[in-house]
Parts: sequence; C-alpha cells; structure tokens
Amino acid sequence: MADNILANRAALGAEWLAHRFDETTGTIRFVDYDRQMRGAVPFLTDDHLPPRAFRSMTREAARVIGQVAPVHFIFHSGFCCSTLLTACLDRPGLASGLSEPMILNDVVGWRMRGASPDSVMSLLTDALRLLARPFPGDPAVVIKPSNVVNGLAAAMLAAQPQARAITMHAPLDDFLVSIAKKGIDGRRWVRELFVKLRAEGRVQSLGFTDLDFLGQTDLQIAAMAWLAQQSLFQSLISGAPDRVRSLDSTTFLAQPDTILTQAAAHFGLPLDSDQLAQILAGPLQRNSKDGRRFTAADRAADYDGSRTAHADEIGKVVLWTHEVARSVGLPATLGAPLTPHEA
Repeated sequence: MADNILANRAALGAEWLAHRFDETTGTIRFVDYDRQMRGAVPFLTDDHLPPRAFRSMTREAARVIGQVAPVHFIFHSGFCCSTLLTACLDRPGLASGLSEPMILNDVVGWRMRGASPDSVMSLLTDALRLLARPFPGDPAVVIKPSNVVNGLAAAMLAAQPQARAITMHAPLDDFLVSIAKKGIDGRRWVRELFVKLRAEGRVQSLGFTDLDFLGQTDLQIAAMAWLAQQSLFQSLISGAPDRVRSLDSTTFLAQPDTILTQAAAHFGLPLDSDQLAQILAGPLQRNSKDGRRFTAADRAADYDGSRTAHADEIGKVVLWTHEVARSVGLPATLGAPLTPHEA
C-alpha cells in the first residue's frame, strides 16, 4: 500500500505492530496482531506468531505515525521470569506488554553487520517510537527486549528519556540450573549468547583471554555470560539511578503481590486491587511459555531435580564465579532493588 495511505493514523492502529526492519529496502513492516494473538504467544517473534500479510512503509513516512504513550523497559539476562512479569503487566487499562519484539533484534543485527553508530541510533529511536503505541485505554507500553538487545539498553534509555527500567536476573545457581536442565540446547544457547556478548566487548573485562575461554566448560561460559550481564545492569543503574531498578526471580516469585505493586508504581501504572487479584489468580498460575498450569511451587520442584543432578558442577562453578567477580571488582549483588525487602 502506498506510503501516503499508510501514514494515516487511522489506517495503522495500535494492533498494527511495528514488527520488522527490512534493511535491504529501508522500510518498516507492520503486521496486524491484536491483543489476543500477542497474548497467546510468549515472544513476538516469527517462530511463535502466525504468518500474516504485512504492510511496509519507509521510515520517513512511518515517523508521521508518532509516539502516543510512555514506554518502559524490562531488561533481563534470561531464565528469570521476565516473560512472566511482562505478561502480568499486559492488562487492559494497565499497560500493553511487548515481549521480545523482533524489530529490536533487527536493529541489533544491522548494528552487528556494520551499520554506523549514528544510523543505529536513528533506527532504534524510530523503532521505539513505533512500539510506543499501546492498545486503546492503556496508559503505557512495557517492552521486554530479547537479552541479545541488552547492548543497546543504555541507548534505549537515552532515546526515551521519560522511560524507566527494571533489570531482571536469576540468581547465579538458578541460571546455571536452567542451562543444565535444557541439556545440549541450553548449553548451545548460552555459548551463542556468550559469543554475542564478546562481540559487543562485554566479556573482555572479566580477566580472561580468548584462549582461556576456550578451555572453560559450558557452565563456566554460562557463568561468564551471567556475570557480563550483571556488570551491564550495574552500569545502567549507576548511569540512571533514579530510573533503573533491579529485581531477581526468587524475590519476584516469593513476593509477587509486593513486586507487582512496586513494579507498577515504578512504571507509573494504575494497578488496582482487582487487577492485582486477577493477575495473582491468572498469569502467576501458568507457565508463561506454554500456558500450562505452573505455580511457583511447581517451578521449585522442577528445578530441584536438576539442581541435585548437577550439584557438584554447579557448586564449583558458583564458587569460582564469585572469585572471578571479586578479582575484577564486580559487586556480589545489584544495587537499587525494586523493593527494600531485597536490600
């Protein structure tokens, strides 16, 4: 459809998600995914969303659409219930949640393929404005980018100066259990994450050469990826202490009502007691990935089996990682907890 038609706000309502950036044509692809369809999948990626016809516009034409609401972020390091938190906040009248929108991954891909920093920042700014279009009645958008986008987290906060953020992580031993319990798929995933972190210069300050890293086990590499992301999150907190808060998955699952109340307050969302009760009885009782009934107790039981099976390796890697962190001056825990109970 011609740009002059697509530029009309009425022709591209909030259901038209800014889904992909096509770098070969310099255009943005919009796809009609309504709230129900988005809520039915854990991630807004082509692997999970059904294929649909898209509409394309140039970036210049897309700027006519404009941003219509504040946007906030949930940055995460993986396997830490960030998808669950996003699903909890994605409620009519509360916020429109976007879990890992692909257009942000496209920005990272363009960056890795050599786009200039100015060009990347310009595209990132455009993408965030287009994502900041909540469904009618929602006062804000909460975006949980994929953790491969974490290298652009500071730029995202700079592009959206009104935005606030929560950095989410799992305790180190839980993160290692998550990797180990997934077998070869988990170990391959974390090595791919490590490679991306290395390409962004995030692991070079941990005191090891590339040859050293080659000699490390899968769970040691997983721990270094975890530590690199903790370092990144601490830098975000230090750079914007009034805008960024930290949260770990254990605290979230142990105090969901308190954490949801604090998260809504941090983002300026109008969470009331009825909505909170619905969330506690709804998303928090289901697996955020597949929708099956899955409580905090179920998750703990699931993890306990893998924790026992890999206890020796995990225990040694945790002790080793704490020594690595101490040697390079990284704090044992992140500052600026979302709730004082974490302090």
